[in-house]
Amino acid sequence: MDYGLQMQHGDILRSMTEEDQTIPELEPLPNEEILHQTRGRTSLDVSSPSPSPGVPPFSLKCDRGVAYITSKRLVFLPTQPTDQFKSFSTLILKTENSRVVGASWGGFGANYWDAEVRPEADGNIPADYTRVTMRLTFNDGGHSDWALKYENIRGRLLHAASVARETGNAHVLNAVTAEQLPEYSPREGTSSRQSQILAGQAQLERRAEEAAREREDNQPLPNEPPPDYDEAQAQAIAMRFDERQREDAERGY
Repeated sequence: MDYGLQMQHGDILRSMTEEDQTIPELEPLPNEEILHQTRGRTSLDVSSPSPSPGVPPFSLKCDRGVAYITSKRLVFLPTQPTDQFKSFSTLILKTENSRVVGASWGGFGANYWDAEVRPEADGNIPADYTRVTMRLTFNDGGHSDWALKYENIRGRLLHAASVARETGNAHVLNAVTAEQLPEYSPREGTSSRQSQILAGQAQLERRAEEAAREREDNQPLPNEPPPDYDEAQAQAIAMRFDERQREDAERGY
């Protein structure tokens, strides 16, 4: 069974390793690019506590597989798929509140990465669960590379979504890659103030990416906002307030 998205992937290819074990390879969807693939032993745990009395907790586990970050999705393919579990995937924009947790004190244990996921309506996760936790455990390392790549592409997708809303062009999301942000061109009637606000938001996203790159191995993600976040946020709010006052004045309020 496939979990997460109704349309999972074009196909799953399989190649042989030196140990003669099959490794699942993802064939991307149209307008999708594979940006990162885990190496070594990676396990998946998707869970949610009971949302209400009489509804059991949700749990989905796989001890070994390959996780992918694409320009749109996170995908996990088990090394040995079964009828009960063939894949798990989610749109990156449906994930939030990610964190890396390092090995226990003394260096024993594996590092893992958590994120909250909002399940799709037809993704084989019961509708009772509005949030699930996706956990990837990196038994052979690689958690830092995963976290940095995820933060980078998620920031770009958030920016692209903002541009798509402002311009009314949903196709801008298909232009997101690991190398460049979609170009923003203000639509007719957009004021310079609004352009400044959007530029400020993009600057905040870049600062968040820079903060992510500074995270050290085996350390939890910081809970504090990136440097100068409060100042930039206050400036953005002030610009929105000034813009609203100007619009009210033009309407004669």
